[in-house]
Amino acid sequence: MADRGPLDIRWDLAPLRHKRYPSAEWAEPRHPLGALLRGMLGITRVIWRHTDAGPMAIPGRPAPSGGGLYPVEAYVACPDGLFHYDPVHEVLEVLRTGDHGPARICLTAVFWRSMFKYGDYAYRLICQEIGVLRTQAEVVAATLGLTVTPGDADDIDDALLGLDESRESPLAVLHVEPYERILPPEPAESPRNSGDLPREARPLPLPFPPGAARDLHRAADATSRARRPGQPARGIRVPAEVVDLRDGLRARHSPVDGFRPAPVPLTEIAAITGLAVRPGLDLYLLALRVDGLPRAAYHYDGDLRRVRAAPLEELGTAPLVTNTREALKTAAAVIVPVGDPLAGTARDHRDQLVETGASLQRATLAAAALGLTSRIHSDGAGEATDRVLGLTGPARSLSSLLVGVPRSRGPDLVLRFPDPQEGGPKARPQHPDQ
Repeated sequence: MADRGPLDIRWDLAPLRHKRYPSAEWAEPRHPLGALLRGMLGITRVIWRHTDAGPMAIPGRPAPSGGGLYPVEAYVACPDGLFHYDPVHEVLEVLRTGDHGPARICLTAVFWRSMFKYGDYAYRLICQEIGVLRTQAEVVAATLGLTVTPGDADDIDDALLGLDESRESPLAVLHVEPYERILPPEPAESPRNSGDLPREARPLPLPFPPGAARDLHRAADATSRARRPGQPARGIRVPAEVVDLRDGLRARHSPVDGFRPAPVPLTEIAAITGLAVRPGLDLYLLALRVDGLPRAAYHYDGDLRRVRAAPLEELGTAPLVTNTREALKTAAAVIVPVGDPLAGTARDHRDQLVETGASLQRATLAAAALGLTSRIHSDGAGEATDRVLGLTGPARSLSSLLVGVPRSRGPDLVLRFPDPQEGGPKARPQHPDQ
């Protein structure tokens, strides 16, 4: 990130931000799995944003994505078929019928969808996004009476999904219980697991370009985990203030114009940090505007312990993008997951990035549940942050989440689409309050 220089973005090479199979039949849209996928990847709102270049209409999704590029696709393999989730039409596209094993969602990465903008750094963002979506799935499932547990991407191969591995590859599997049929039972004489997959809509994204990211991905696919991430250290506990992550689902948003420069109570920041604990990661906190906590860096191990290191002002020397630099001026706190990215195998490294995303999304939903707002700023991880945190060994900052008080007014008008599970098919809002 620090060495890449200014971005040279070829927007004319940008691919579509969703995938479709135009000839595929559609399954029942109100199925619980369809609702779960809508809560992960659906287009749930539209944002009208006023910029120097004029007004923009931006489709909004439930979970954050690096650069708003949404490189992750979702497939469902289950006892009565293989399906792809089309977020634009909010449907499960039927790719094959027949028994495809227990119900599970496969999350794949369309690499070029992020790499056209971020180059090799995109792979870090994609893996982090897998963790974000895993957490989102777990929390949304709880609202639907479902349970989601992580599986192993090795359980699903490219051949099953009919993928061109140079463009798209599985990165995660989520097992879902209980399972309800999506399609009516087939006659006993019907062929099982047969037939060609429908053709994907054109134009196709460009292939995964050669470079460090592709080498890392191939190494991660080819190796096993040398070590599973350990469990959090004993004594780590969520503070007494109870936070239900489900309460943050509808309130979550990523502010583009920073925060209201107001303090946040220590109890709330401690609760958010405690809920961000994930296996194999250390957590640090930069307290900028926290009532009852001096402005400084802290390590979280169940308690917040002050770190004696470089002053917070050194963050200003980092090569931050403009919105990160501006947001730091108004944020109340920064949560920073820390780990050793070079320990273990390439697969361990990928798992660590996934856990980083899972950690930050848990904190994001906790903040929203408490009436706060937050935004992931991955460029906030770097040498300057490491100095401020007092990191001198192999451990490094992996990403950062800025948390603060939402502005009462902003440049955006947001209209939310109604949930088909609660009131019929998706309809066009007629009034800004809908």
